[in-house]
Amino acid sequence: MSISRRGVVVGGASLGALSVLGACDGSRGSGPTGSDTAVGELSPWSPAGTVDAASFAWGVQVGDATADAAVVSVRTLEGRVVVVVARATCDEGVCWDEVERTEALDVSDQVLQLTLDGLDADSVYSVAVYAEDGERRSAVTRFRTALPADGWRVVTFGATSCLGGNEPWPSLSYAAAEQLDFFCLAGDTIYADNPPNTFDLDTKWATALSTQGLLDLTASTSIIAAWDDHEVDNNWSYDTAGMEETAQTALAQFRRALPQTVGPGGTGVWRKLVWGQVCEVFVLDCRGERRDGNYVSVEQMAWLKAGLAASTARFKILINTVPITDYTAFWQTTQIEDRWSGFPAQRDEILNHIATEDIAGVLWISGDLHMAQIGYVDPVGGVAADQWEVLAGPAGSFPNVLANMYAGDPQYPVLFAYFNWTRFVCDPDAGTITVTFIGDDGAVIAERVLTL
Repeated sequence: MSISRRGVVVGGASLGALSVLGACDGSRGSGPTGSDTAVGELSPWSPAGTVDAASFAWGVQVGDATADAAVVSVRTLEGRVVVVVARATCDEGVCWDEVERTEALDVSDQVLQLTLDGLDADSVYSVAVYAEDGERRSAVTRFRTALPADGWRVVTFGATSCLGGNEPWPSLSYAAAEQLDFFCLAGDTIYADNPPNTFDLDTKWATALSTQGLLDLTASTSIIAAWDDHEVDNNWSYDTAGMEETAQTALAQFRRALPQTVGPGGTGVWRKLVWGQVCEVFVLDCRGERRDGNYVSVEQMAWLKAGLAASTARFKILINTVPITDYTAFWQTTQIEDRWSGFPAQRDEILNHIATEDIAGVLWISGDLHMAQIGYVDPVGGVAADQWEVLAGPAGSFPNVLANMYAGDPQYPVLFAYFNWTRFVCDPDAGTITVTFIGDDGAVIAERVLTL
């Protein structure tokens, strides 16, 4: 196993790219493959030292876990820190091996990001970050690496969107208790355009990361994050003077707060995470490449079509942020320019591609509209009348009460407006994904089994 320090760019200024290497002497065999479920969770790792809730008020975030790597980020008031990684090594009881301890690392501008390499597939790890005195530390963050290339078991993940109020986001604390394989933030995690501190992005992100619900969630699993408009400004456009620079700064702050890999082109937000043969997660950028009359760039569209056609995974999960569902009978043309439906050529292109290539196992997951939904992408007769889209959340933004007026429409078997997070249980043997909406009190609001 090795650890390499990542360069972080904020407002065009690099915060460093030092290299730190360390050998792992304590790791054991890789996690199971071909099992029905993940290895049972263990008692949490309890490393030595005392949690310093002031210096490490924002916890430790892990992003984009793959079968052998993950990106780690810590925000801290300490000038130098030591990163310690432990691996769970047995199925019952307390069995943790420390597998990595760095030298003291310099923290630049209160954030340090690292890439952990050489991890074992489908294995549980924990990370703690210590002050240089070796006593004070962060709370522990737990995560699981992705399945190996041939991995095949039930995968359980969560998703939500729109955290524009309702602090401390209690539904996310319930999600944290489930120790999910991963969790998707489907956009509008902060509302940079809301007062106070309008457009003070660093303050907005610091406040969000230290809010109890998100603090609990990021301590419990790895995050796959997408951005939408409110990470920058409501319904922003490159036509606005100065928006090029504003959007680039916002993108850098987004990555600084929620660690992630950089995709193969464009903004780098669009990328793919693979969980064995069970699911491939395609993270789309439906905001940052709206140029020349396109909803997404030509490059991103080509990447998505090629990736879907080539995928051998049982499920293809598309993190979409803004719905692709045809709401003609719902909202008519209200704000149609802010959805896929306002760009009919590209919407038809991707939906026809999925239908023509007979790509099975596709599930769209979105946010943005402040309501929960399980629905067909198209009404009866449409090319995507057999494709499903789930709207996850909102966890915090005001619920869209218009949803309650259309409950019962056969295109939307589940439709409501309450705060929630959404659990997805992907069963590759059955070919089903069980979708469960869970509210602020931890109770199930709605559930449906989708056959894909």
